[in-house]
Amino acid sequence: MYHQKAIKSPINSSSRVAVLDLTHGGALIARKLKNMAGSVAGVDVYKTLRPEMLNSLEEEGIKTSRDALKASDFDIIIAPVHLDSNYPMLVEAAGNNIPVLSHHEAVGEILSGYDLENKTIIEITGTKAKTSTSALLAEILSREKKVVSHTSRGVEDWSTRTIIRKGLSITPASVLAALDAVKMAGIEPDIFIFEISLGGTGCADIGVITTIENDYPIANNTRMASEAKRMMVLDARPGSTLVVNNDALRFFGGCRGDVNIISFSDAVNASCNVYYEDIGSKGGVIAYYLGKKQGRIRIRENPEYDISSYRTAFACAAAAALAMGIDAKTIESSIRAFRGAEGRMRKTSIEGRTLIDNSNSGMDIRSAEKALLYSKSEGGGIVMVLGEEAKEVCEGLDPGGVKRFIDRHLNELAAMILVGGRMKILVDNNINKNIYYAENLSKGIERAKQLAREKDIILSCVKCFR
Repeated sequence: MYHQKAIKSPINSSSRVAVLDLTHGGALIARKLKNMAGSVAGVDVYKTLRPEMLNSLEEEGIKTSRDALKASDFDIIIAPVHLDSNYPMLVEAAGNNIPVLSHHEAVGEILSGYDLENKTIIEITGTKAKTSTSALLAEILSREKKVVSHTSRGVEDWSTRTIIRKGLSITPASVLAALDAVKMAGIEPDIFIFEISLGGTGCADIGVITTIENDYPIANNTRMASEAKRMMVLDARPGSTLVVNNDALRFFGGCRGDVNIISFSDAVNASCNVYYEDIGSKGGVIAYYLGKKQGRIRIRENPEYDISSYRTAFACAAAAALAMGIDAKTIESSIRAFRGAEGRMRKTSIEGRTLIDNSNSGMDIRSAEKALLYSKSEGGGIVMVLGEEAKEVCEGLDPGGVKRFIDRHLNELAAMILVGGRMKILVDNNINKNIYYAENLSKGIERAKQLAREKDIILSCVKCFR
């Protein structure tokens, strides 16, 4: 059940607030705070908002600027966790003891104005498996409750299996946009599941960290993503539950004594509450020990996707569901009925060819390597579509890494189509005849269908929003 954060909100009707970064959800945060604070200003740090957007904010009484303002003119600064700590307003705020809230914390404050009584809030963060964990957990919980999820797939009503809204990012501010969309649709769910990048709002009944594996730098290389995700633990509401991958627990060290912590592992690790006894391409067994609740959950091979690519999602979603009192049989049958998440190693047929779809916002070179290995085990020629639709998606796909991938694996492929403007030079500079270029994912798939013979495999690994 939702409970308001225990700390007193630092934002009140006399507060002068500056919201930094209007691109990644800051504009919505500024609009929401306009009803809570004395005055609100927004700074377009990355200078990416269109003039009409800035004018719209101005018309609503929110002062805007593309240049840094004087921090001492404000009582509170709100900045995303990924903003360079050397940004002038943050430096000035630190030197003058001006409070700085993250976008996550600001959303947590704004949530106090939403009617979430008798709703259970689940927030999911991590470097990998966020979307697949969210989808699988929603699948499990929807068997007994009314569930709405917001992930990179969109805002979904699991009672009707419909998308309420698409096109939202997973920045913390999108939690507010998702709630507004649900209210507009007249839906009254029992459970909200929110996929959030780089941490949580501190308002969750259940906070989930899928993994911090493959950690990466943020804030212009001044901090690591894992530091931001640790705030899911530090800001957790007293009495709430945290479901945390063992890799994060080991990295974070000592944890909270006033929250219920359930550990899980996507490997064999009997020190955790939930872990694999074994896992392979043909199936596996998850063991769980939560007090008096003990048992096994069996996973079977599924022809529609590579189950080994879901090992984190299976263990994590099972742990979260068990924490909510869902019985093992329901979890097991839900996993059996699960058909995989779009773009997460899902296998379908396309005009007589097999399409292995691994195109998603979290796709990276390691994921492409695993996808290729899986495709090779299927047999047949492989036409691979690799690249990015937008370099801004989760740090983009490093062209240098793509070049190294080509050097290692091109001889294993019937053909390769590279996607995205930054990849074009790799095609132009390559003497091989079996490398092609496409502007986006859909054109890449179309070209792959032309190049692939019947019964060949089209392997799609493009970093993109789905």
